[in-house]
Amino acid sequence: MSTIDRSNYPGIPEDFPIEALPFALPGAQLKLSVVKQGEHYYPTGTSPQEVQEDYESMLDLANQVVAYVHQNDLSTKEALDGFLNQESMVMQMHYGIRPRHAEWVMKQVRVLLKDTGHPAVADSSSNPSSQV
Repeated sequence: MSTIDRSNYPGIPEDFPIEALPFALPGAQLKLSVVKQGEHYYPTGTSPQEVQEDYESMLDLANQVVAYVHQNDLSTKEALDGFLNQESMVMQMHYGIRPRHAEWVMKQVRVLLKDTGHPAVADSSSNPSSQV
């Protein structure tokens, strides 16, 4: 796997996954699926515009999950962990969110919940194995 020049993605956190989308192009000749942005070519899914759109979508999704947690009775660590594990699977299986993106969303949800003082994540820093 090649390393990605993060300087092409200003405003995107270092831990946000950037990965090319797999594409199969029909035909007998070999083909390469790329996106041109400016003077550069990027594997499909990795152009700065595509990554920015992915990041904004995943951040919005994390905020929606946080709102759901606050609106429902998920104040215990067990209830929150169960919900986040289930939600991660739903994101991947039903909505086509890539596994690394779903993992990033769940980490972001925990950060946002901790920032708001949610009781279920207040002491989770002492037990990192419990994090999704």
